[in-house]
Amino acid sequence: MSKYTFFLIAVLCSISADLLGQYKGTAAVTQGKANTTTTNLYTCTGGRISGLGTITATDNSVWTVPAEVNFTNTAFPFSSDLHNACIGANYANATAALAALNGSDIVNIDSDGEVITAYLFADNYFEMYINGVAVGKDKVPFTQFNSSIVRFKVKKPFTIAIQLVDWEENLGLGSELNGGFAYHDGDGGMVAVFKDNTNKIIAITDKNWKAQTFYTSPITDLNCPKEIGTQRLSSDCSTQDSNDGTKYYALHWKKPSNWMMPSFDDSSWPNASTYSNATIGVNNKPAYTNFTDIFDNATADAQFIWSTNVILDNEVVVRYTVGGTTATNYLQLDENLVNVYPNPANDIIHIDYYESFDHEVQQIEIQNIIGKTVFFSTQKQSKIDIQNFPKGIYFLNLSCNNGILSKKIIIQ
Repeated sequence: MSKYTFFLIAVLCSISADLLGQYKGTAAVTQGKANTTTTNLYTCTGGRISGLGTITATDNSVWTVPAEVNFTNTAFPFSSDLHNACIGANYANATAALAALNGSDIVNIDSDGEVITAYLFADNYFEMYINGVAVGKDKVPFTQFNSSIVRFKVKKPFTIAIQLVDWEENLGLGSELNGGFAYHDGDGGMVAVFKDNTNKIIAITDKNWKAQTFYTSPITDLNCPKEIGTQRLSSDCSTQDSNDGTKYYALHWKKPSNWMMPSFDDSSWPNASTYSNATIGVNNKPAYTNFTDIFDNATADAQFIWSTNVILDNEVVVRYTVGGTTATNYLQLDENLVNVYPNPANDIIHIDYYESFDHEVQQIEIQNIIGKTVFFSTQKQSKIDIQNFPKGIYFLNLSCNNGILSKKIIIQ
C-alpha cells in the first residue's frame, strides 16, 4: 500500500472522527453530494429534474436521497388530479375535477365502509396510506406544483399516514438552484382536507397531527442540531443560500418499518407545526388558489403542516386518526419478540418466537405494499413458503390476544 493511500485513509478517519466529535444526536451523518442512481423520475415542461441518489454515512450505512419512494412501483396507485399543469388537467374547481373521475380510482379498504375523498396540496411529494393500505401517491415528484384527489372506502376509525418529501436538485444536500444561488434551501409543506360521502369535512391538517422528520439537510455546522426527547430540532441551523455547498452535511434517521400501520404508536412523536399560506408561498400557485374553498374553508380552515423546520427537514412522516379511536389505543408489540429470517428471502421465511413472547398468536397475515393480503392463517407458523410471491416489500402481521406485531420483509 502506497504512502498516499495511507495518507488518504488517515485523512478520512480524521474527518469521520471530527464529525462524530461535533455531532451529538442519533442520526447517521453524511457529507457532500450523493451519487445519482436515477437521473429523472418524471419529465414536465417547466418542471425541475427529480432524481434519486445514494450516499454513505460515516457509520457506513447507505441512504437513498431525498427518500425511498414508490414512484415507479406500479402496485402503489397514483392519486387523481385536482390540478396538474404537467398534463393539462387545469381544473377551475373541485366539482370539475371530480366529474372527470369514473369511480375506478376508489381504493376499497372496507367493503362496508364509506367513500372518503381527500384533497391534498404537497410541496413537493406525498405517499398516503390508510390503515396501512397504499391509497395514493403524488403524480409529480418535484414541479410544476400540482394538487391531488385521493378516494378510498373505509370504516371509521381509520388512520392516515403520509410520507412527505421536499425534493432536491443537489442530491444529498437538500437544496436547489434558486435566486441566483446554486445551493438554495427549499421549503416543504402539506395541506389536506378529508370529506365523507355527504361532503362533510371530517378531518383537516392542523397541529393535532403527529409529524416526525427523517432527513435534514443542508447542515453547515454539526453543533447546531439538537434532540430533545423525540424532537429533532434544527432551528438554530443556518438557512443562508450559497454557491458552494459541496461539503455540507446531512442527517438521516431510519423510519420504523410499520410507520404506516394503525397499530404504530406515534404518541411520543412531536405534534405537527403549522405554517401560513404566505410562509409556504402558495398565493401564486393555481394548484392551490383555484381551490381555496376547499383548503381555506371559512369554518374548517386546513393549515399547512410539517415538522418544526419547514426549510431544512426534507423527509417527514405525518399521522392522524379519524373517528374517535386514536392510534395510541392499539398495542404495538415489540418486533424483537420474533426473529424472521432470511430477510431478504426468496423461497421460505422462518419465524422464531422468543420465550418471552408468551402472547397467544391468533392469526398470521402477510400483506403486500398496497395492503392486499397474500397469506393468512389462524395457526402459529414457524415457516412460510413465499416462493410464488412477486418480488417486493411485504409486511408480516402477527395478531395476538393483546396486540399486533408487524415486521417488514423483502422478497427478492
